[in-house]
Amino acid sequence: MIKSVLVHIDTLPTSSARLAFAVELSRHFDAALTGIFVLPSRELLELTASNAALAVAYDSVGLEREVAERESEFREFLRDRHLDGEWRAVRGSAAPCITRHARAADLVIIGQRDPNHPAILDAPEDVFLACGRPVLVLPYTGRFGHSGGAALVAWNGSREATLALHGALPLLEAARSVTVMTIGTRDRPQAETRDALIVHLARHGIDARAERISQSGPTAADATLAHIALLRASLLVIGAYGHSRFRETILGGMTRDLLRRMTTPVLMAH
Repeated sequence: MIKSVLVHIDTLPTSSARLAFAVELSRHFDAALTGIFVLPSRELLELTASNAALAVAYDSVGLEREVAERESEFREFLRDRHLDGEWRAVRGSAAPCITRHARAADLVIIGQRDPNHPAILDAPEDVFLACGRPVLVLPYTGRFGHSGGAALVAWNGSREATLALHGALPLLEAARSVTVMTIGTRDRPQAETRDALIVHLARHGIDARAERISQSGPTAADATLAHIALLRASLLVIGAYGHSRFRETILGGMTRDLLRRMTTPVLMAH
C-alpha cells in the first residue's frame, strides 16, 4: 500500500505539474504527501560567481521568493484536496538530501533531467540508486495521470526488476492493462519466472499478460521505447542498473539511455 509519498519540488517549469501529479496520486491512495525543496549548499552558492547559468538558477533573493511561492502552492493543493502533508525546505546537496528523506516514504517522485534548464538535482539516478525505495521519474515534457492507462513491466528476472515490480504493485492494480515484457531471450529459467510472475500478479487482482519481443533496435532501450509507443503505455516499470557517481562508476547503459529519452513516467528501483 502507498501511505506516504515524497515529491521533490524545485524551480523548474515542470515542478507544478509534478506536484499536481503527486497530489492526485496521494489523494487516490489516501496517502500523506511530503514536499521537499532543496536549497543549494553554501559551497554551491560560492561557485555561482564563475558560472553564469548557475548564478541565474541560484540567485539567492529570487530563490527565497521561489521557496515561499512553492510552499504556498503546496499548502494550497493540500488544503483544496483535504490531504495530510508536510513541507520540508532543507539545504545541502540535492541527491543526498532527497535520499535521506526518501527512506521514510513508500514512493518517491522526482523529475527527469531537463537539458534546457539547470537544476539542483542534475542527476536523478543518484536518488534511485541510493535510496532503497521505488522512485517514479516524471518526464520534463507533458502532463500525466496517475492511473487508468497501460503499464509495461520490463522483466529480466533480476533483483532490481523484482524490487521495481513489487514497488509498483499499487500502481499496476490501478492500470487498465499490464504487460510483462522480456527482450530477446529464450532462456527457460527466465521464462518460468516470468510465467510464475503472471500468476503472482493475478493473486493481487492484476490481470497481466506475458510477452517476449525481439530487440528491434541497436539496444534494449530502443526495443523498450518502441514497445511503450506500440502499447501507448503510460507507465514503465524497470529495474535500475549501475551505480551513482558517488561510487565512482557509471550508470548502466540501458538505464542511462532510458533516463535521457523517456517520455513516459518510469518507476525504478535498485
